[in-house]
Amino acid sequence: TINFIASASEPGEASFAGPSSQSAGLALSLEALARASKLLTAVPSHMTPDEYLTDLVPQLLDLLDDPAPDNKRIASYIIGNGILSKRKLGSPGTAGWKMFAEPILRSLNPATGRLPVPEGSLKRAVDRLSALVHFYANPGLTKRLVGPILLPMWGLLCYALENQRAHWADQIHQILTTYVKISVTDAQLLLLSDNLLWNGTPLWVFMPGASGGVEVRQRDKADNVSNDLTTMMTRIDNRIGQFSQLLRSAYLTEDQLSKIFTHASKRWLLGPQASSGQGILGDRGDESRDPIESLVSTKLTHKLLEDYKDRISSSFDGILQLVEPILSAFVLELEKSAERTAKSAQPSLLALKDLVDQDTGEGDEQESQETVAAALSLLSAVLTSSNLTVDTSPDLITSINESLSYIARSQSSLDSSLTATASNIQLLLHLHSSTPRAPQSSQSSQPTDRLAEETHKYRTATHHLSDPLPPVRAQGLSSLTSLISSTSPTIDIPSTATLLISLLQDEDEYIYLSAIKTLGLLASNHPRTVVQILVEKYVDKAEEAELDTRIKIGEALNKTIEGLGELFTGEIATYVGEAMIAVASRRGERLKTQRKREREQRKGETARKEAEEAWDGEIPDTSDRENEEAAANAHIAAITSGWSSTGREEDIRLRTSALSILSTAMTTDIAALGPTITSTAIDAALAILKVEKSDARTILRRAAVVVIMSIVNAIDTAEEGGRR
Repeated sequence: TINFIASASEPGEASFAGPSSQSAGLALSLEALARASKLLTAVPSHMTPDEYLTDLVPQLLDLLDDPAPDNKRIASYIIGNGILSKRKLGSPGTAGWKMFAEPILRSLNPATGRLPVPEGSLKRAVDRLSALVHFYANPGLTKRLVGPILLPMWGLLCYALENQRAHWADQIHQILTTYVKISVTDAQLLLLSDNLLWNGTPLWVFMPGASGGVEVRQRDKADNVSNDLTTMMTRIDNRIGQFSQLLRSAYLTEDQLSKIFTHASKRWLLGPQASSGQGILGDRGDESRDPIESLVSTKLTHKLLEDYKDRISSSFDGILQLVEPILSAFVLELEKSAERTAKSAQPSLLALKDLVDQDTGEGDEQESQETVAAALSLLSAVLTSSNLTVDTSPDLITSINESLSYIARSQSSLDSSLTATASNIQLLLHLHSSTPRAPQSSQSSQPTDRLAEETHKYRTATHHLSDPLPPVRAQGLSSLTSLISSTSPTIDIPSTATLLISLLQDEDEYIYLSAIKTLGLLASNHPRTVVQILVEKYVDKAEEAELDTRIKIGEALNKTIEGLGELFTGEIATYVGEAMIAVASRRGERLKTQRKREREQRKGETARKEAEEAWDGEIPDTSDRENEEAAANAHIAAITSGWSSTGREEDIRLRTSALSILSTAMTTDIAALGPTITSTAIDAALAILKVEKSDARTILRRAAVVVIMSIVNAIDTAEEGGRR
């Protein structure tokens, strides 16, 4: 079916690479691919989805597993767009999900009874997941496929890096990077931060594969992590560095980074029990706390503070709320200890009991001092960072100041470094909180918060649009489109239009076709600015753009004019009409283009002469094609070469494009163009039909006829509607 659609497509729309070309495979345009997807995923009325997909799935999987990128792209589009994106075929529990998604998810997160997963099966699952994520730019599908196996993918990435499986690591890193850029949630990031050393479930673990890769085996007691301290420290540092790299690629907001930092700080200071409301000093349950886990939390907190110091410090309230109960509980312990000391000075049976209790609690008191020292270290590090604003409850600041003051005065019972640190932090906190802040009403803060959110969304979108991964660019384009739809004030019209025009050169057809639609949406809100930018880029007086880029800009301009409708009027219509006539006529001079053509022609002649000298005469025709076919191909080659062999004039293809845009303008609103432009357009079209007689200019003559027909139809439509 796919071969049939390819053969039935227009010559410029699809091409087929023969069996000897495995690297290219079958190439289809997005339109042809959409037709193939619609046809192949239409379940016959006499069959159930299960019956139909049972026959179709093996063929699509063979295409998906093919090494040719074009074949992977075709299979990914049909599976992603035609099956997994449809509720009846691709939602969880349906036939499509069971046949395509579940095998991938089971291989990467196997259940009991499905072990082991050999290297070949695991690698095939990773390859298929990578193809579906990267060859079909659908953020929603990426979220559904990668989200449930985020931890296994993280563990597999780290295992591959730690065991020098470079190809595995590169592929999985691309999948995870794509996911965190477009779909990851705050809860998932916190889950990763809590499980940085994750290497499998209690049932299974990643192990070396039979062919030098990775496989999944049942976990044995002997599969515990190495007890070598040096190896463990290296492993912790590498995984924290990898996690920080993922965060950097996600382009998170300051609030998101602060949330992760605060969460890691809680686990460092209070232990894993902090999430359940426990963990304040004496209730920490340190006897059950894993020292490795505590070390990971400590290192992660310092790494985040080191890499994102300026961004984390802007959300300071969470850190103060974390430190305040620790300091308050510690001060309470100090006060109780002072009371016990005072009572022990008086000889009595009760004093003797207090002495016994004091000896028993010395170990807990030492642990409390260590926790407070860590809390003060964290507070000091954040206070000394830049871009810090203290915007929190005065009661909270007062409570912390009182605790710090009490600790600083307890020099006789505490370590001198702890009391000195408390004094220094008290001074720093006073300096940061002494600057008065203007009060904000809740009514005025709401628009400000929304503007800040939209500003970050706009920056994230523009950042994603320059990403090398197509799904990330698609997500950026989707975010930008939503901002344009809501007429967000954060949108800078000229720069956004220029950015969208640059996307017209994107190698992924889905991206540049979507960019054309977004340009049309932007133009509907700001027609004059956007149309002017498009026309200037299309005319290209400085001769900076390539021909293909200008033709794509022309396509975007054509779609934009169609979408404007009644908004296509006045100066906009006049500007477009005059510019298109100038490009379509023979008035345009392209001196730089002419010099470039002459250089290419000289290179071709030099190469031909060298070849003739090598053959000692005319170059023989070594092809085995029939004479008629060779003649036909030579005729086609002469026509296509004639499109660009125009001297100083515009390329024939661009003049044809300009006539096409002019036809669209006439159809949209001929009255807006006015009689002068309409008359000039007719003269230009008739001149082309009269003068441009060569075979290479056939497409130009056809476009001139379309212009005249558009004018006649537009006049007829206007008269029927009672317009003059």
